[in-house]
Amino acid sequence: MKIGREVAITGIGVVPWSVYPDKSMAELGVEAIVKALKSANMHWREIEMIAAGGYHWIAEKEGMSGLLQATSIESLMGGTGIPVVNVANACATSQSILREGCFAIASGAHDIALIVAADKSSGGFFRPQSRDAKFDLDYIRYVTTGETNPSYWAMEARRRMHDAGTTEDDLAMVKMVTSRGSIGNPYTRYKKVFTKEEILNSPMVCEPLHLFEICATSDGAAALILTPLDKVQKYTKKPILVEGVTVATSSYGEQTIPLFNMSTFPRPGVPALTESRTCINNLYKMTNRRPEDLDIIELPDNSSWHYLAYLDCILQLELGEAEKMLRRGDTDPIEGKIPTCTGGGAGASGEAITAQGLYFICEAIEQIRGEAGERQVKKDVKVAVAQTYGYAGNNSACIISRAW
Repeated sequence: MKIGREVAITGIGVVPWSVYPDKSMAELGVEAIVKALKSANMHWREIEMIAAGGYHWIAEKEGMSGLLQATSIESLMGGTGIPVVNVANACATSQSILREGCFAIASGAHDIALIVAADKSSGGFFRPQSRDAKFDLDYIRYVTTGETNPSYWAMEARRRMHDAGTTEDDLAMVKMVTSRGSIGNPYTRYKKVFTKEEILNSPMVCEPLHLFEICATSDGAAALILTPLDKVQKYTKKPILVEGVTVATSSYGEQTIPLFNMSTFPRPGVPALTESRTCINNLYKMTNRRPEDLDIIELPDNSSWHYLAYLDCILQLELGEAEKMLRRGDTDPIEGKIPTCTGGGAGASGEAITAQGLYFICEAIEQIRGEAGERQVKKDVKVAVAQTYGYAGNNSACIISRAW
C-alpha cells in the first residue's frame, strides 16, 4: 500500500440491500455508481479505471456477465475504453477490489479509480455451481454430508460454548444488540429491534443457532471512488483516508474448518480463523495502529458465532472476553465504548457476497462523516476498521480514518 501516494475515498454510493428480481447485477452496479459520482461531484468520463467484484453463482444467474461485472457495468455506463479488473474472492471480494484500486492510485498509474460490487445472492442457502464429483469440493461436501454453510457455523458455536462458556443467551444477545443499529438505516433490509424472546423462539436451523441468529441472503450494490489524498479538494470536503487494506488466507494447521472442506487438521500453536488473524495483524503492522485506536468496528456477523469470533480477532482478545464485552454493553452499536455493526450488520441487511465488504465500508464512512442519522454513534468517530469473512479461507480488512 505505502508505495507512493496516500489514497482517499471521495465518493460513496449504496443500493439498499433487498431482493431485485427485475434488475440485473450490472444495473444495480450502475445505480451505485451514479450515487457515488454525485457524492464526489464527479462525471463518469473522469473515471480512469474500474475494479469490480465477480459474481459467484454464475451457474444460476446471469452467467459470464455476472462474473465479468466490471466489463458489463462499464458498457452500460458508456464505454470509454478504460482498463477494468474483475475479481472473485468470495466475501473478501469487496476489499480485494479496494486493494486493486488503492494500488492503482498509490502507484501513480491512475488519479481516479472506481470500486464497485453488485450481488444477487438472495434465495436461501448457497449451492454448489457444478456436479463435478471428482474435483469440485463444494459439490462433494453437499452430496456426501448435506452440510450447508450454517452447519459449519453451528459446530463452531457449539465448540465455543464448550471452550469459552458462551451461552444461548449470549448468542441471542448478539442479534438483539446489533439490530438496534438497523433503525433509521436506509440501506438495511430488516428495520426491527428484536427481543431476546423473539430470537430464542425463532426456528432452530442448526443447533444451537436459531433462524434470527443467522443472516439472510440478499441483493445489493455499493461503489467507492478513490483519488490521491492531495487532490481531493475538488471532490469533497470530507475525504476519508485509506490507511491500509489487506487480504489473507488460512494457514496449515488451522483449527476452524474452512467452508467446503469436511475436516480440519489442527496443529499445535495454530489458532482458529488464521485467515482473519493474519489479515488483521498485517493491517495493524501496515498502519501502525492498535486495537485501542479503533473508534468503531464493522465485522461480518453472518451468525452470532461470527460476531464473537471476529471481536476476538480484531481486538486480539482472550477467549471469552468478547462475551463479557457484549454483556457489559461495550459493543452497543450506538452507545458502546467500541460500537460494533453500527448499521445493523449483516444480520439486518442480509449477505450479498461480493458487495458486503463495500457496504461495511460505506457504513463506516457515514459514521466518520457524522452522516448516519438516527444510527449515528454517540462518540466522536475518527478511525474505523471493516473486516469481511470469506468463503474457503479468504479474508480482507481495511482501516479508514478522517482526513479533514
